[in-house]
Amino acid sequence: MAAQAGRHRRRQRFQSQVCPKRGRHAAKGQDQAKMITHNWRYKVLSILVALILWFYANAERNPLSRQTFSVPVRLVNVAPGRAAQALTPKVSVTVQGLKTVVDTVSRDDIEASIDLSGLRMDRKIVRADVPVTVRLPRSVENDLSVSVKPDRAIVEVEAIEARRLPVEVRYASQPPPGYSYSSPLLTPGTVDVSGRVSQLARVSKAVLRTSDEAVGSSSESYYEVTPVDAKGNVVAEVSVRPTKVKAKLEMVEAPATRAAIVSPVFEGEPKFPLRVSRYTVNPPTVYLEGKPSILSAISVVETEQISLDGVESTVTREVALRVPRGTRVAGARTVRVTVYVGAQ
Repeated sequence: MAAQAGRHRRRQRFQSQVCPKRGRHAAKGQDQAKMITHNWRYKVLSILVALILWFYANAERNPLSRQTFSVPVRLVNVAPGRAAQALTPKVSVTVQGLKTVVDTVSRDDIEASIDLSGLRMDRKIVRADVPVTVRLPRSVENDLSVSVKPDRAIVEVEAIEARRLPVEVRYASQPPPGYSYSSPLLTPGTVDVSGRVSQLARVSKAVLRTSDEAVGSSSESYYEVTPVDAKGNVVAEVSVRPTKVKAKLEMVEAPATRAAIVSPVFEGEPKFPLRVSRYTVNPPTVYLEGKPSILSAISVVETEQISLDGVESTVTREVALRVPRGTRVAGARTVRVTVYVGAQ
């Protein structure tokens, strides 16, 4: 035991003589370890408090913020010959993040879209529930969180078709007494109406509506053509080609009817000493048709001449009427005239 103790003392003297610096370094390391572990709970708590204060100060300078925008939904990749509409035309988009970033975003920066490229167009009208995709500007998309409500929307995709319809004229008011509207001259007389099949099915007529001032002019004008349904209501969601047609609209005197007395025209005399005692006309009156301005001056219609030269007894003749120019007889153009003759 004494020998071992002696060897240990000699080793320590050797180390202290040969490696004095190594001893001092070991002692210094032990002192630093004691400094770190001494009151370590208070030191950890101090670090946590410092971190909390840093986060609080940073949040006061640039706090978290959120903002909600109402964004219209845009439909993309619509198939050719189709029209699409979203039954939910707008969605609410909420962006959240640091206030300095949120404040740089406006509604115009946000794009809400629905991609229709994956829909099967196997019917004239297709309805589907599809997801809404929201996109932010690249400069902020990684710094903000985004939510959208609703995140899905119902869309309707319809085939676009066309029909050709004749143009019908609708006058603003009735013509004045004694006048009527002449047949309109339209160029072209038909138009093509196109649109979604559901709206096109509502169209019953293509109508040209006039004003009172437009009727009666001898010149031609262009008028807009409007598609209407069976009740006369305008169908707005279709297009008309051409949108206007050239029309000549005139108002003319309407044909009128007037009764006129038949007046037989005689020539010559019966055989002496006979003379005409009386005569009858069947029918005694006829009805003339024509413009009011012409008929207003007519009250009598004469017959062709009836010859009485040398007659010795009562005679009956079927004679034609002298129809005034610009009129026509409603019925037969002849009458039966009976002439009675006798002695004085």
